[in-house]
Amino acid sequence: MTVGEKIKRFRIARQLSQKQLAEMAGMSEPGLRNYELGNRHPSEKQLKKIAEALGVSVYAISDPCIDNCSGVMQVLFELEDDYGFKPNDADGDIGITLKNETGSDELLNGMQKWCAESGKLDRGEITREEYDNWRYGFLRDVSGTFIIDKDE
Repeated sequence: MTVGEKIKRFRIARQLSQKQLAEMAGMSEPGLRNYELGNRHPSEKQLKKIAEALGVSVYAISDPCIDNCSGVMQVLFELEDDYGFKPNDADGDIGITLKNETGSDELLNGMQKWCAESGKLDRGEITREEYDNWRYGFLRDVSGTFIIDKDE
């Protein structure tokens, strides 16, 4: 989801018009519209103003950044929203669950394959190098299409 799409999603959830949000953030309505349409990208200063006006963390409307814990948490929240990921606690080990009914067979298939390969590494059936080669070769289509090898 783009920054503009996130801004729009939160604006609509708060039942605000573009004009209202623009006024609350101290900016022009056309400027906000251009952000939502993806024609322009807000500066960090503008993002902070918009986030404050929406009552959300700046991470909630920013591009994903996994360089810190706040960014990682926001990515996890987006995965929950977009794909139904759920946190779970198994005797103190925190993990992520993807329910079978998420509607994304391709994603579920990919997660199952990842789980299987990770299990092989944990059991010593493959080396870390073999595991890394599998992970980094898993998605082969640079166009952004999720590719799952059917023959594996």
